[in-house]
Amino acid sequence: MSTGKAPGPDGFPAEFLKHFWSMLAPLFFRVVTEIKNKGHVGGHMNTANIKLLLKPDKNPILPSSYRPISLINTDLKIISKALTSRLEKVVQSIIHQDQTGFIKNRHSTDNVRRLFNVINMAQNSKKKTIILSLDAEKAFDRVNWSFLLTVLGKFGFGESFIQWISTLYNKPKASVTTNKITSQSFTLQRGTRQGCPLSPLLFAIFVEPLAAAVRQNSVIKGIHSSISEHKINLYADDILLYLEEPQSSLEEVFNLINSFSKLSDYSINWTKSSILPLTKNYWNPAHQNLQHPSTTNTIKYLGLNISPNLNELIKLNHDPMLDKVTEDLRRWNNLPISLLGRIASVKMKILPKINYLFSMIPLKPPKQWFQRLDSTTTKFYTRNKKPKISLSTLQKNKDEGGLEAPNFMHYYLANQVLYLTEWLNPKEYYNTWLEIEQLDCKHIKLSDLPFITATLKHHNCFKNPLIASTLTAWWKALDITNGQLKTSILSPIWHNPDFKNKKTPLYLKTWEESGITHLQDLFENDKIRSYNNLTQAFDINKSNFLQYLQVTETIKKTTPLDLTTLQPPELAIYMKKISTKSKKLSKIYRALSNTNCNYLPIAKWEAELSITPSTDFWAEICCNTFKMTKNTNLQLIQYKVLHRSHITQQKMHKMGFSATDICSQCTQNTADSYLHALWLCSPVQHFWILITEKLSSILDYRIPLSPNLCLIGDLTMLQPPANQSQSILAALAIAKKTILLNWKDKKSLNINQWQNLLTEFISMEKMSALRKQKKITCFEERWTPFLIALNLNF
Repeated sequence: MSTGKAPGPDGFPAEFLKHFWSMLAPLFFRVVTEIKNKGHVGGHMNTANIKLLLKPDKNPILPSSYRPISLINTDLKIISKALTSRLEKVVQSIIHQDQTGFIKNRHSTDNVRRLFNVINMAQNSKKKTIILSLDAEKAFDRVNWSFLLTVLGKFGFGESFIQWISTLYNKPKASVTTNKITSQSFTLQRGTRQGCPLSPLLFAIFVEPLAAAVRQNSVIKGIHSSISEHKINLYADDILLYLEEPQSSLEEVFNLINSFSKLSDYSINWTKSSILPLTKNYWNPAHQNLQHPSTTNTIKYLGLNISPNLNELIKLNHDPMLDKVTEDLRRWNNLPISLLGRIASVKMKILPKINYLFSMIPLKPPKQWFQRLDSTTTKFYTRNKKPKISLSTLQKNKDEGGLEAPNFMHYYLANQVLYLTEWLNPKEYYNTWLEIEQLDCKHIKLSDLPFITATLKHHNCFKNPLIASTLTAWWKALDITNGQLKTSILSPIWHNPDFKNKKTPLYLKTWEESGITHLQDLFENDKIRSYNNLTQAFDINKSNFLQYLQVTETIKKTTPLDLTTLQPPELAIYMKKISTKSKKLSKIYRALSNTNCNYLPIAKWEAELSITPSTDFWAEICCNTFKMTKNTNLQLIQYKVLHRSHITQQKMHKMGFSATDICSQCTQNTADSYLHALWLCSPVQHFWILITEKLSSILDYRIPLSPNLCLIGDLTMLQPPANQSQSILAALAIAKKTILLNWKDKKSLNINQWQNLLTEFISMEKMSALRKQKKITCFEERWTPFLIALNLNF
């Protein structure tokens, strides 16, 4: 059971049951056994409490303005979750792939990609075609239980499972809380229970007979590809019908749904449903004065504005989203949030919305759109001030000197490359978007597209804007990761436009059937196979030597048959590796963002500190910034020091705001460089002496007076105990904070101010650690010497 959820009427959250499960389990199993034997959930266990949440921008006086949230008891959720885990094992085999909502390994992106492919296919057809978008009235609340149980039986579920569902829906009750006043409980009569883990899958089973009836009805004409018919898409209660011959098909759809409604109580609100014509010559039902859904130029589906012209998708979706993001960031701009907090805000509130569009709509927004988005977020990060650290640097990984601010272009590319992994490892082809795109590719397999060069631009597949967008994004991703779009051992031999013999791509059916499909099949032990070796390995006719010469010579015209030049890009190998893994989007994004470079001003630090460290040194320095504490204020101070982003007298002089670059806070008569300001200036140097002596006294071993340690956090010269390295770095970061607080009057620096800041910081660390016993142990190991030396007791 997931934690962090509101409890039901009994007040016991999942955390309570988890903590005391060893004691509660025997009692719980007795309760479950009794429920099974009696066929009824007793007491208040099957009672839910309904809370009302006001919908955004709605009239609070109207009941319809509130969204009911049903809270179910945790013990009942456990039973439902156990049944759900069993149902999940079979639901994919009984629910057609037309339906994707809440079913494992099926996603809403499949529905939308299929929708766009169907629109593109219809646009290239001269037939009258429409899309019918259905609006179900309170779909989850209108589920007839008797019909649901009958459907479960027809699908072949066992008597025991159906009995459990019947038990859970045997006189369930609910009460409503309004203004902290809870009503008397009342018995529910229909509908799947909100908040119950079973509800989404039960609804999918409930509505599947309607989808099956549409598919099997020969009067209802779907939009045809050369090998299949596309009729219906379902995501929970969002239903789209793809129809040819609209006049007869619509009438039959109305009759079918009315018949289904009489049996199941399922109801369609026809006034809110709509028809989207895909061709100009569509039949208009308004001409015959029939009761019908309204005809519209766009429809709303899964939060997207859909037009029959795919080129309008950016204007209908991305442009309004950018306006909304700009307005949100403008409103949030004056909030007292640090840079790290602002980046976190963009990641939590803005990125999911943008990512949703990127995942659903493959077409690339124009360059100006990304520029405006980057400009808007940059202004938010810097509070409308001139940035001291560039956005491109902030977007890098933390071990590269960045703060992992979202790179929206990389997220767009990652979302498109994600579709490419579906090409590499398709789940099923028939009647899906994969089937349509495969048909557009003709003889070339979808899984081979990433390994063919840009000659594909002249192939039929590139006429499909979805395939073209995915391939273009793939080529851009290769460029970003320093990969080269070239022929490799993963490239196909047959139907490949790179390998043409007399303007015709190579194809030998007998060779393909023998298993020779890709360039790697022509090699063995890093060498190209001889003719005899090839015939023996793949059992092909030995009289085909001329074909062998034809294949090898044709390929040699394009690329040398040498393994050293045929190695695929690292990104291509990585894509094949993760094509069957989970969390692919984040893995692809990291692959695009990982540059293996460091964006700190390394040259300046190394020159001033006279160091020539190893390649991993600066990555470790960057990581230490975020390991020393969870305190973002302290992290940011150290981060800005590493980037030398504070304004010195020398920098003021270069900018034309000061007549001299000489430090005015000491008598050394030297330029106020960054190292001088933070280390060499007389009052600052004295302050660091006091700090290192105090730390040596606290820890009972010598802390060297070194800018390598004190400024950039180089612990290699110190080698402290593992549990004290973070406390040392934090104490030194607080020392730098003290210097920055006295930046314009460094003569006021004193160790008492540092000690007060350190005490306050340790107090906050203690409060944070109190939430978990493990953290308390870690806190004590890290800070006990400081607590004793500073006589702290809190």
